[in-house]
Amino acid sequence: MNSEINCLRERFGGLLVLLLWAHVPLLGAAAAWNKAMPMVTAMMIGAVLAAIYHLTWLRFGTAPVARYLASVVLIGEPAFLLVLFSGHPWQMDMHMYFFAVMALNIAWFDRIALILAAAATALHHLVLLYLLPSLVFPGEGNLARVALHAVIVVFQMLILIWVTDKVRMAFDRIGMMGDELVLKSIALEDRNRAVEESSRAKSMFLANVSHEIRTPINAILGFSHLLQRSALDLQQRDYVAKLNSAGVSLLRLINDILDFSKNEAGKLLLEAHDFDLRAAIASQVQLVTESAHVKRLTIDVQIDDNIPLLLVGDELRLNQVVLNLLTNAIKFTEKGGVMIAVRMVEENGGYATIRCSVSDSGIGMAPEQQRNLFTSFTQADSSTTRRFGGTGLGLAISRQIVEQMGGGITVQSAPNSGSVFSFAVRLQISRSIPQPVSPVNKSLSGLRVLVADDNPASRDIINETLGRWGLHADLVSSGPEALSLLEHSKTIGQAYDLLLLDWKMPGMDGLETLRAMQESVAQQDMPITLMVTAYPVDEFLRDNDRKAINAVLRKPVDPHNLLEILNQLFAPAARREMAVPRPDIIALPRLRDDLHGLTVLLVEDNAINREIAIELLTDAGLVVDWAEDGRVACRKVLVEDNCYAAVLMDVQMPEMDGIEATREIRRSLDTGELPIIAMTAHAYDEERQRCLNAGMNDHISKPVDPKLLVAKLERWLQPKAEQRDQDRSQPAAASIDNLPESLPPFDLATALRRVNGKAALLRRLIIGFAATYASVADDLTDFIATGAHEDASRLAHTLKSVAGSLELPQVSNLAGQIEARLAQRDLGGVNTLITELSAQVAPAIAAAEILTKSPASEQAEPKPTTDFVQIQDAFDTLYAQVQRRSLSARKGFHVYASAIGLPAAATDSHPVMQALTQLDYDAAARLLDAQQPRHEDRVASA
Repeated sequence: MNSEINCLRERFGGLLVLLLWAHVPLLGAAAAWNKAMPMVTAMMIGAVLAAIYHLTWLRFGTAPVARYLASVVLIGEPAFLLVLFSGHPWQMDMHMYFFAVMALNIAWFDRIALILAAAATALHHLVLLYLLPSLVFPGEGNLARVALHAVIVVFQMLILIWVTDKVRMAFDRIGMMGDELVLKSIALEDRNRAVEESSRAKSMFLANVSHEIRTPINAILGFSHLLQRSALDLQQRDYVAKLNSAGVSLLRLINDILDFSKNEAGKLLLEAHDFDLRAAIASQVQLVTESAHVKRLTIDVQIDDNIPLLLVGDELRLNQVVLNLLTNAIKFTEKGGVMIAVRMVEENGGYATIRCSVSDSGIGMAPEQQRNLFTSFTQADSSTTRRFGGTGLGLAISRQIVEQMGGGITVQSAPNSGSVFSFAVRLQISRSIPQPVSPVNKSLSGLRVLVADDNPASRDIINETLGRWGLHADLVSSGPEALSLLEHSKTIGQAYDLLLLDWKMPGMDGLETLRAMQESVAQQDMPITLMVTAYPVDEFLRDNDRKAINAVLRKPVDPHNLLEILNQLFAPAARREMAVPRPDIIALPRLRDDLHGLTVLLVEDNAINREIAIELLTDAGLVVDWAEDGRVACRKVLVEDNCYAAVLMDVQMPEMDGIEATREIRRSLDTGELPIIAMTAHAYDEERQRCLNAGMNDHISKPVDPKLLVAKLERWLQPKAEQRDQDRSQPAAASIDNLPESLPPFDLATALRRVNGKAALLRRLIIGFAATYASVADDLTDFIATGAHEDASRLAHTLKSVAGSLELPQVSNLAGQIEARLAQRDLGGVNTLITELSAQVAPAIAAAEILTKSPASEQAEPKPTTDFVQIQDAFDTLYAQVQRRSLSARKGFHVYASAIGLPAAATDSHPVMQALTQLDYDAAARLLDAQQPRHEDRVASA
C-alpha cells in the first residue's frame, strides 16, 4: 500500500510545483485588471509562495513538512486572489476557489494536511473579519457568516477525510491482495519448480530404468540370437524361440513405457521420410498373420487404389499404431475375422487425409468401457480376473501419435458385436518415384508364379509384393488346389516357374504337397520352390525334400529378402539345385567383402554385453579389440595408436564414461578420421543427441539389432584401399622396401599385419619404442625405490601393450609379470624380472638404431626451412596446446618439427615428444621454454 500512495504523492507534489508557478502570471493579470495593486508586487507575492513550496519540495520531497506546507500555501492562492478582486463583483466567486484548492489536498492522502487546509481557510476568514473587513464584508461582515463558512469548510474537510480513509482502506486491501498474489505466485513457482524437478527426476529414473532393464534384455536377446544360429534339437529350439519371444515382448513393453513418458513430456518427435503405405500396412499384417492363423481368424485387407504410391511421414510410428490396433483386434476376437481398410478421405494442396479402420467380430465393449479407453493405464477389463493382459498404454500412445500427425482416433463398439477403431492422419504426398529395395533382374520378367497359402491376407500381401516387381501370380488356398494347377499348367504347356508354398495348411500341409509333387512330376519339371513358414522345418525335411526346396522364406515375409532370393535363383548363371538354408539357424548379416578384416575397438564394461558384441562383430567379418572403460579406450586410440577403423562406444561406464572418452578422442581425431558409434541401453532421443554433440558419428540402442549394427558399420567404415593414412605424423609415406626383410627380435611380418601393412608407421613405432623404453629398467627401478608403485605399474602395463603390438613376446610377457607383481604389492623377485626385461629390451633397442641409421630414414628426412614466421607460428600453436594439456599437442609437435627441419627419425625420440607421449605436459612446457631462444639463432644463421 505505501508504495502506491508514495507514488501518487510523488506525482502530485511535482504537479503542485507547476501549479504554484503557474499562479504567478495569473496573480499579476488579476492585479493589472482590477488595479488593486501593482502587477509586479502581486507577481512577487505569488513567486514567494511558489518558491517556498518549491524549495521545500526539493529538500524534503513528500515528507510531512512538505505536505503540511503545501496545504497552507495552496490556501494562500485563493486568499490573495480574494484581496486582488476587492470591490469587484467576482470577489465572492473567489470563495469557490478555496473549496477547489482544499479538495486538491486529498491527493496527499494525509488527514493532517486536510485539517491544516481547513484551519488555514477558517483563519483567513477571521483575519479578514477582524483586521480587513472592508476587503470582503464591506458594511456586512459579521461573525455568524464567518462561522457559517467555517462550518461549510469543516463539512468539506470531513467529507475529504472520509474519502481519503476509504481510498487508503482500498489501497490496504489491494496491498494485501497483492501480497497474497505474490505469496501465491511464489508458491506456484515453487510448485512448478517441484513439478519440473519431479519431471526431470522421472525422466532420469526412466532413462536409468531403461538402461538397467535393457542391459539384461540385451543379454537375453543376444544369446538367444546366437543360440538360434547353432544346432539345437527340436525341444531346445522351441525353448530358445519362446525365450526370444518373451524377450521381444518385454522390450516392446519397455518401449511403450518410454514412448508414453516422451509423449507426456511432449518430447516425442516425429520423423518425415518417404514410405509406401501399402507396404507398411502389409508388413504389420504379416506380423500378426500367424497369431490370427492360430486362432483360425481371417484377416482381410482393403486399400483404395487412389492412395498415393509414396507418402511423407513417420512410417515407424504409423506402423506402431496399426500394429497395436491389429494386435488388440486379434486378442479380443475368438471367431470370425479382422479387417483393415485404408481409404482416401481428401487430397488437397499436396497433402492426403487418409483414414484407416480396423474392425473385428470380437467381444465388443459397453459405452462406459469406451469412455476411458484412450486414457493411460486404463483397460476395458481391469479386474484381477481379466482374461486379456496388457498395460493399458497401447491405445493411449496410439492416440497421442495420431493427434501429433494432425488426426484423431475413435471407436465404435457394442457388447458381443465387435469393434471398429478408426484413425485419420494427414500426410504429405511425396513426389519421389518409388524404387525397389534391390534392382529387379530382367530374368524375373514373365515368370509364372503360383502362391499356395491358406491365409488370404498372406496370399494378398505376397501377390501385391510380386506385383510391384511386374510379376503376376496365381493364388490358391490349399495343397490339392496347388497340385491341380501344377498338373493343368503342365498339360497346356505353360508350366509354373516359381512356387511359393506355405508349410502350415489344413488338410495337406506344404511338406505333404511337396512330396506329392515329387511323386507326380519329374525332377527336371519341378518349379523352383520356396517354402514359406514361420516355424523351423529342418527336423522334418528328408533328403528328397531338401533337393526339391530351393530356399526357405521365413514369415513375416521381408520383400527385400524375397527379392534377393529371387534374383539369386533366377540369375542367368544360377543353378536350380541350391542348398537349402537351415531354417532353424539365423544367418547373421555380414559386412561387404571389402570391409572384412578391419579392426574395430569395442568399449564395453559389461562382460556379457562384451561377449555378445564380440561374437556379432566377429561373425560380421571384423577383427575386434576391446577396452573395459573410456580411459583404456583413450590410451589404445591415442597413445598406442592401434589404427582402428571404428570405435563402438558404450556410454555408461566407470572410471571414464563414453561421452567423456569421445570428447577426449575428438581433441585429436575428428569424425572423419575415426568413426565412433554409441552402443547404449539409453533409448531416449536426448541421449542420442548427447552422443552426437559429444562427437560421436552415430547411435545404436541396446538390445542391438544385428542387421542395424551391420548397416551402421557399412555406413561409417571405409574399405582398406580407401582408408586415409592414419600415420598423421609422417611427412612422407614410406614403402615396404624401407624395412629390412627381418629385424630380430621383431617379427616384422606379423607386426606389419597389425598396422594394416603400413611400413612407415611400423618404422616410426619401432624407433619410438627404442627412444621411449631405452631406460625402462632404470625407470622401473627408480619408481619402485621411491615408492611410486602406481607409476611403475602404469609403465609396465604400457610396455606390455606396446611390445605385444610390435611382436616382442618376451618383453611383453616380462612386463606383464612385473605389472601383476606390482598390482599385488608383491615386490619379491621384481628386481630379477627387471634385469631379465633389460636383457630382452636391449636387442630391440639395437635393432631400432639400425633403422634410424638406414639410408631409407635419411632419404625421408625433410629439408630444413628458414622461415622464422612459420617456425614461430608452429611453436606458438604447440605451446598453446601444451598449456591446454591437449592431446593434439603431439600432432602440433610434428608440425613444429617439420618447420624447424627436424629429421623424421629424430622426431619421435625428441624429449618434447617423449614428454607428450607420456602426457607429462609440465615437462614438455619446460623443454619448450628452454628451446625458445633457438629460433633467433636459427634466423641469424639463415
